[in-house]
Amino acid sequence: MPSDVSPRTERAKDDFLAMLGHELRNPLAAIASATEILKRLGTTTGAAGQSRAVIERQVRHLKRLVDDLLDAARVQAGKITLDRRPLDLAEAVHRALAVVQATEPAMEHVIEVDAESVGVNFDPTRLEQVVVNLLTNALKFTPAGRAIRVTVRVDGETAVLVVEDEGIGITADVLPYIFDLFFQGERSAARTEGGLGIGLTLVKKLAEVHGGSIEARTGGPGRGSTFVLRLPRGPLPRHAAHRRSPSREQRRVLIVEDNDDARDMLKTWLTLEGHDVLEASNGVEGVKILLNDRPEVAFVDIGLPGMDGYEVARIARQQTEQTTRLVALTGYGQAADRQRSFEAGFDDFVVKPVDPARLTEILADRTHSFQW
Repeated sequence: MPSDVSPRTERAKDDFLAMLGHELRNPLAAIASATEILKRLGTTTGAAGQSRAVIERQVRHLKRLVDDLLDAARVQAGKITLDRRPLDLAEAVHRALAVVQATEPAMEHVIEVDAESVGVNFDPTRLEQVVVNLLTNALKFTPAGRAIRVTVRVDGETAVLVVEDEGIGITADVLPYIFDLFFQGERSAARTEGGLGIGLTLVKKLAEVHGGSIEARTGGPGRGSTFVLRLPRGPLPRHAAHRRSPSREQRRVLIVEDNDDARDMLKTWLTLEGHDVLEASNGVEGVKILLNDRPEVAFVDIGLPGMDGYEVARIARQQTEQTTRLVALTGYGQAADRQRSFEAGFDDFVVKPVDPARLTEILADRTHSFQW
């Protein structure tokens, strides 16, 4: 479709989206690390534990909103890059269920699952987004106590995911627009969960770029809704016979991060996990520590003032004896940022706020190879 938008305007929009993601994810990273520290310190009961759990849930919710908002814009512009690989759709459903079942709305519903293993060729991050959005949508519009049924089955050469709810249903005049960007349908004073009107649009776009489709059905107002996702079948992933537990041995770790709160909280968490942590608030200082102290792992923010993270990685890699595992720790999550990070010499790339399990996995891995 031809566009009347000039290349200069497109570039400005891309820059704005990148900066928006960076500015939103930095405070989320600090808050997420703080909640992990509270959990690590045993703040799990009483009023303090309840407060920590609330913060943790809301951070996850905000992260999903930020991811969906930015990804919807990229998909609409045709600028999203996919990391497709063999996945088990049933496993993806169970992982997504683990995410949504930790939320308050899920605790008020009965979620029934009947999922058989079927392979699909899908980007794992995007598949989780798709399934979480479908489940969240069902929870949002289904009164407490009623059931939500999730089914995964094989239909010839197609993998089918069905999410069926006993919710408020969809009116005939709304059904044709249910996947439109920012479409909200009719709001009521009783509707406490609004959303941005982008979740189902993102589901549709991601299904289509993976060669699939999504369909919405309803019996009408008060008679529930059914969403049917169809994807081309692919090979099932090959799982290792056994997985070793992540290593808990101490690592010498460097954090190069200009956001004081994010750096302090990550340092505290890593220290509580038993690691020896060095820190730098700018690129020049970070390079000095990299070259002089030779940490085993370095988490380097991309958006550093002055010397950015890319330059830090390039200088480190110019040193032939530099063996530090370099990890780009960033609020910029676009495909171009990821590609540029690896070209600069990073071994891995993670977007803030980072899942503690992902950090543990990185610290346990002594290899420097990364497939991209």
